[in-house]
Amino acid sequence: MKKVFSVFAQNLAYYNEGSIEGDWIDLPQSPEIIDKYLKEVVKVDDEHEEYEIADVDEIGAFPYSSIQWASVRDLNNLAVIFSKLNEFQREAVQAYLIYEGNEHYDISELENLCLQVDNINYYQYNFEGLEYNKDCSPELKMGYTMAEENGIYMQLQKQKIIDYFDFEKYGESFGYDYELLEKGYMIPNYDIDLQLYSKEEIQEKVNEILKEQSKEREVQEIEI
Repeated sequence: MKKVFSVFAQNLAYYNEGSIEGDWIDLPQSPEIIDKYLKEVVKVDDEHEEYEIADVDEIGAFPYSSIQWASVRDLNNLAVIFSKLNEFQREAVQAYLIYEGNEHYDISELENLCLQVDNINYYQYNFEGLEYNKDCSPELKMGYTMAEENGIYMQLQKQKIIDYFDFEKYGESFGYDYELLEKGYMIPNYDIDLQLYSKEEIQEKVNEILKEQSKEREVQEIEI
């Protein structure tokens, strides 16, 4: 499975005894690898059960406060779900989290968000010449996008006054109601229920994804 993010789990009980037990692990992994990692690397046992996520890498907009005290198994489930999202869907999740701006979510809430990604009102900027203007401001991208969608761009061309129109200022006016990001914008909506799926239902969906990925690997091995 392709890496989504990495965490460094450290055993707190051993740390209090003066020993550092832990290391980095890329997620997602199979449940068997997670169990082996916790037992052999983090040294989790009956007398040394407590650990924390001491460091993270490439978690994007996922809040560290949500990650720090989560279990590695729950984080792995989140990574499994996130791994199924395409680039556009991942952008949508990041947009939602940036707009909401909360410092903490339960891992189950983040999992619920990823499972409802298609309900997030996120749209990529889309206007003629976008490929040459990838480094311009979100406001300018929004201005061109909305001007084309609303027919303003064509009218400005017809009247030959397009060079006098401030597209960045026009795009900025949408920033009061929308979240303008590097690649797209989000219109706030309240169709996301972060409690929609129970922990058991989430685990079932994770198991389905893992089973599907296992079959895909078997097919690839046969083809090779």
